[in-house]
Amino acid sequence: MHNEDLICLRLVELRDSALIFDWETDKEIGRFTERDAPLTIELIEAIIKEQRNVFDSGQVRFIVCNKHSNIPIGLVDLYNIDFITETAEVGIAIIDELNRKKGFGSAALNEIKEYAANVIGVYCLRSFVEIDNMASNILFEKLGYEIEESNVVMSDKTMNIYKIEF
Repeated sequence: MHNEDLICLRLVELRDSALIFDWETDKEIGRFTERDAPLTIELIEAIIKEQRNVFDSGQVRFIVCNKHSNIPIGLVDLYNIDFITETAEVGIAIIDELNRKKGFGSAALNEIKEYAANVIGVYCLRSFVEIDNMASNILFEKLGYEIEESNVVMSDKTMNIYKIEF
């Protein structure tokens, strides 16, 4: 099945603030994300407004929607985008366990890779994946990401750093 058969990506909008807040404060998802400050709706709204111009903010976030139902099922984002070195970091979360292992994550990562190359001119992506997050480790390896570093301790978490160049 092709990516376009599974998902569509749309830019995050202010109307998504409450949904993102719920997702980001979910204990299961939250244990795999880093935050500099306590999460509030106001902070999410400020981040959404800031991301309106990827070339100014150095980050962009998309809602992953099931193409058949148009229901939001997750997030994929590029952050710490460096337009000089043409690199960025990528993160993904398919929220509901019922939607995992169905190809949505692979499709979203393939779409964001195409966006990176064809829209913003970024040709190298890195992802920081907790060693314990087996599903994400398998996903990135399956998509051709290579381990750049392993067992890196960051904020008391042991991570694999994956990299793909295209």
